Amino acid sequence: MAHLAHYREAHPLPFVITHWVNLVCMLLLILSGLYIHFPFFPGWEGVARGLHMFCAFVIVINCLTRVVLAFVVKSAPTGGTREKVTDFKTWLPQADNRHQLGAWLKYYLFLKKEHPLGAKLGVPQKLTYLAIPPLLILMFFTGMCLWGPTMHVGPFVLATDFVGGLMVMRIIHFFMMFFFICFMLLHVYLANVEGLSPSKLMFFRREHGGLTYNPEKHVIDGEDDSVH
Repeated sequence: MAHLAHYREAHPLPFVITHWVNLVCMLLLILSGLYIHFPFFPGWEGVARGLHMFCAFVIVINCLTRVVLAFVVKSAPTGGTREKVTDFKTWLPQADNRHQLGAWLKYYLFLKKEHPLGAKLGVPQKLTYLAIPPLLILMFFTGMCLWGPTMHVGPFVLATDFVGGLMVMRIIHFFMMFFFICFMLLHVYLANVEGLSPSKLMFFRREHGGLTYNPEKHVIDGEDDSVH
């Protein structure tokens, strides 16, 4: 199956930076969180907690920054084109893919060999990515309920009492981590299942040729073999 060309306009530099920050912070949060729960060698508990909280604040600020940038920065609404729109529009239903939910689900469930061509983000991707910010905020909130300097502050006390105490809140916080681990693994797999071109573009700004797409007429209108 031929694929749409991968152009830098799909992932402007500000989004590449926030993506890198997310990746580094998420990895450090997972590693430090596992160490906090299972200190497999002693003496680093304070460092792990400090690193964990630092990355927690950074990733939340980075996430909110990314949301704000979506209303400021323009990006290509689909692969195969350098035309750009304000980025938040690529997260909303688009004429290119609002009818493709069923086809994408069949592809992800291995019931269909080829995925639809259309907008930059498939429908399940949009739904998942839109869920990440509120879930990340919730994860941060549960962390504040467990962190010494904030655990006795009103809203965090009320939330902890509501769920049944600190141990229950700790369990909720810990197992929410596995949602983000699963998300990361699926994200890496689905982004690269048909080749490494998307990751090369996102991390190293390397474009790759392919089919070109006309987002106004919603049709493939040629092929670009000038970039590799």
